[in-house]
Amino acid sequence: MTTHPRISSALFALLLFAGVSSLDHAETFETIVNNGPSSNRVDIAIMGDGYTASQMGKYQADVQQFVQAMFAQDPYREYQSYFNVHRIDVVSNQSGADHPERNSFVDTALDAAYNCNGTQRLICVNVSKALAVVGRSVSPAQSDIKLVIVNDPEYGGSGGAVAVASVHASAVEIILHELGHSFGLLGDEYGGSTCGGPDSAPNITLQTDRASIKWNYWIDSNTAIPTLTTTPGVPGLYDGAQYCDHGYYRPTYDSKMRTLDRPFEQINMEQLIKRIYNLVSPLESTSPTSSALTITRGQTQSFSVNKLVPFTHQLSVTWSLDGQAQNIADSFLLDTTSLTTGSHSIDVLLKDNTTSVRRDPDLLLEETHHWDVTIVAPSSTPPMLLTEVGSSRAIALDSVTLMRDPFSLLAAHNFSLDQRTRLALFATNADLLGDTLTAQVENGAQTIPLPVEYADKVPGYEITMIVVRLPDGLPSSGDVNVSITLRGLTSNKVLVGIKP
Repeated sequence: MTTHPRISSALFALLLFAGVSSLDHAETFETIVNNGPSSNRVDIAIMGDGYTASQMGKYQADVQQFVQAMFAQDPYREYQSYFNVHRIDVVSNQSGADHPERNSFVDTALDAAYNCNGTQRLICVNVSKALAVVGRSVSPAQSDIKLVIVNDPEYGGSGGAVAVASVHASAVEIILHELGHSFGLLGDEYGGSTCGGPDSAPNITLQTDRASIKWNYWIDSNTAIPTLTTTPGVPGLYDGAQYCDHGYYRPTYDSKMRTLDRPFEQINMEQLIKRIYNLVSPLESTSPTSSALTITRGQTQSFSVNKLVPFTHQLSVTWSLDGQAQNIADSFLLDTTSLTTGSHSIDVLLKDNTTSVRRDPDLLLEETHHWDVTIVAPSSTPPMLLTEVGSSRAIALDSVTLMRDPFSLLAAHNFSLDQRTRLALFATNADLLGDTLTAQVENGAQTIPLPVEYADKVPGYEITMIVVRLPDGLPSSGDVNVSITLRGLTSNKVLVGIKP
């Protein structure tokens, strides 16, 4: 009988775990551009192929150079704060990429190869492997756009679910063009002999009637249709697009969707900006965070927004109260003194008024936020001055020494030129709400006003501190009755001792 070595269950589990770990191991990644939460940004995940472990420094430098080149061109330049960039460090066994045309093959992590589908400059990667790297390294919110940079100096790249570019200095143009497709949903504007297919892209049309052209709002009334000028950046109707030399039309004579190293031009720029706003709200956050507030009439309440900031222009912010426009700042202070009790509304509108977008039927470039505000009447309960337990003697302090009564009318330790003693009294149910609080002292049948020099809430407590000045006319010794009045309601009377 043949015997077989036995592996303990614990050892087997350890080996199995090690195997699974190696398969599911996530590559390290670093967020190299962080402009805010991925939930409200366009996030780009960049991977490398054909970089060995010893070339990670080069890879990091190549990615940095690529990112700088990408965000040097509009609209990415203008809206760079709307993007995050994550670099995923993918290590290959060998350097470079496959070149089947010269029978040169290398072992790389993502199988990058030139001459894809018989086109020398077309670089393809194993999309399944690339998506797996992204999936185990970053969250879905961190990979709205997926790019691969191939460590090969020969010009080349490709588009699709994962855009690809070599480290050639001009390869970033391929990426920008391909992002026009995958991110911007734009069509190719160059001609050819492969005619056919729908004109569904926003920059391609079969229509020659001016009113039916998708981008007619960009076309000057003096511009001929079809348009024959070769002047750059003149919106019109130019023959030749979507791989067809005639019959399919493009919006400008030349653009990056036709020729590399050209601007995107107006119609394509507008579409890309709207695609950015399809993922990003111009409104980052609001304060208060609660959308339903109850405020006592007379109080004030501050409202504010945290908005995104393009590179060279500002978003507009417009506030309204009950449908009536108020101010156009980033914050709004609501004063409820003149408002009626009941339901009111606060609305804020943020909008990007860029001249690069002329039509926004889906209102992608704006965001609103609404607060329901209920105004309630001030309490009808009189204020209550605090006293010692089981006594009518006030809890009163000298405002300088913090000593208890009895108090002298004149104080040796005083910060005022009049040398008068100031008392600190404490009360509940004494929210000022914009109203005036008064104080008075009774000396027999005589009532003498106590000048109120300060009244406000004690931070963290539902108690109001009131500072009063002891005036002339008070007795030189003995107890006097002190009270306060707020909104016509007079508090309890409390005892305060006076001494010579």
